[in-house]
Amino acid sequence: MLKKLIIVLIFLLPIPIRAGGEAADVVLLAVGDIMLDRYIGEAMELRGRQYPFEKIAPVLKTGDVVFGNLESMLGAGDNSPFFQDKPYNLKAPVYAAKSLKESGFTVLNLANNHAMDFGSSAIAETYRALETEGIKAFGAGMDLEKARSPVIISIKGLRFAFLGYTAAHSRLVYADKNKAGAVPIRLDYIGNDIKSVRKKADIVIVLLHWGSEYQHYPTSEQQRIAHRIIDYGADVILGHHPHVLQGMELYKGRLICYSLGNFLFDQKGDGTDRSIILSCRFRNNVLHSMEIIPVDRFHSYFPKKAEGKIKKEIMEDLKRFSLPLNTNPAKLKDIGL
Repeated sequence: MLKKLIIVLIFLLPIPIRAGGEAADVVLLAVGDIMLDRYIGEAMELRGRQYPFEKIAPVLKTGDVVFGNLESMLGAGDNSPFFQDKPYNLKAPVYAAKSLKESGFTVLNLANNHAMDFGSSAIAETYRALETEGIKAFGAGMDLEKARSPVIISIKGLRFAFLGYTAAHSRLVYADKNKAGAVPIRLDYIGNDIKSVRKKADIVIVLLHWGSEYQHYPTSEQQRIAHRIIDYGADVILGHHPHVLQGMELYKGRLICYSLGNFLFDQKGDGTDRSIILSCRFRNNVLHSMEIIPVDRFHSYFPKKAEGKIKKEIMEDLKRFSLPLNTNPAKLKDIGL
């Protein structure tokens, strides 16, 4: 059994989503927080815009849909911080959009606590930069209606819908009828959005930017919210924000990942330099199999596939974090643990 834990695991997970005809396999890759400011931005400036992604891009390019949470908006140097007294305001250069595209990313979440670090102009500039590169973004916008608008993409005949929501330090981060920002985690919004998009998509994926930083376990309230969202009709929930890995849960046959950890960030130690790439293979509108790819930044800020001892430790940690979340621990084998 221990040998299985140190191997990237592929397993069958027969979760029916919607009846349909024969279709080609579609692979969705999901990563955690992506931060392209501070040291990461300096490295891109000095060593080239692709430098942070060089070791991991070949993995990302195996996906048909490649998703991540963009923790830093994109903008020019003359934008001033929206929150003058906030200690961390994150903004990356506009050319980082091309870096993300060249690395394989196709869809990005903007619903996070840094969405308004440089105000509405940076949100608008981020959308323009990503759209120029053909990357779809969601979860924030110039008003609440735009921010709540899903991204819907069709790959090989399979329709994916993405919806994003966040918790934040200030209500000023949140979008409103006539105000830019990100979408708050409100169950009435989420339930109505899923109901609306369900008619247009085969698979609904909900992104939640939430939880306590540097904690490896979600709260009971987070579990309650996640279960409600699955009850509303979400097929997969992907979480971000704690900067460390949290566990995975199967609830009513649907997958909940409470935190995928830091994918690219200038943080080190205490679990902030370990994460996973989640690879989901869909076949005939069914989540047919999944692969957990451990990611290591232990010796560098820049991600690469974990190997050997670190790979084993990440898989064992993920199992430990997941055990309390599943009422039937034997079910952990269904998510590769």
